[in-house]
Amino acid sequence: MRTPGLAVGLAVAAIGAAVAMPLLADSGTASNQARVLVLSEARGYRHASIPDQVRFLRGLGRRSRRFDVIHIRRASELTKERLAGAKAVVFASTTGELPIDHEARQALVDFVKDGGALVGLHSASNTFDRWPRFQRLLGGGFRLHPPAQTGRVVVTDRSHPSTPRLPRAFSIRDEFYEFKASPRRRAHVLLRADPRSISGETRQDLPLAWCRREGRGRVFYSGLGHFGSAWRSDRRLRRLVDGGIRWALGLSSGRCGSRT
Repeated sequence: MRTPGLAVGLAVAAIGAAVAMPLLADSGTASNQARVLVLSEARGYRHASIPDQVRFLRGLGRRSRRFDVIHIRRASELTKERLAGAKAVVFASTTGELPIDHEARQALVDFVKDGGALVGLHSASNTFDRWPRFQRLLGGGFRLHPPAQTGRVVVTDRSHPSTPRLPRAFSIRDEFYEFKASPRRRAHVLLRADPRSISGETRQDLPLAWCRREGRGRVFYSGLGHFGSAWRSDRRLRRLVDGGIRWALGLSSGRCGSRT
């Protein structure tokens, strides 16, 4: 026969267990989310849109419930140990020669080759001019751009997860980059700018967004995104980057040219 004290104790324990169960379940769900490191340090020009980019990425993670964004403000925090626990690294309009030592640089290359994801936004291609391996990894290195203006964008591959929800062609105000060498040498181009619509461009082929594979890893880059307003409200940019990140993380199936 149970004593009243024992019965009360058992009841309290049962209630405690019932309360704890949802908390444990939530904790397990959070721990299973992919970790996405978002680096935003700029040693050259610093884009005013960077906070909007970070907020947009955080929102993507929350809504998808598939990944969690960790914002890194200093490149020195991008260490081998930190990369080991991540699924993707986003260079959010970084610029210049960031202070990453040789070990961390090699760790970043190995991270992608071993199956990690690298995402570059806008001026990420204007980062590490003195470290050509990074720009090859990303798919291209920034050369120049004319003044920001409205130009016509053409979708060149509508089968990639980043592009099906985009118009086949559209006009947008942005900075339109030229690259040192054509990204087509290393990457599969998803968007291009129509050079006839842009004043001051010197080349006839103007890739804007692309994907590529590096070993077992996936790389996605968008040259669009100079203005904060676009990150806040332009569905075309937001859908492009949403689909690109999902593909890079392996959350959306799709081919990058001839490769999945």
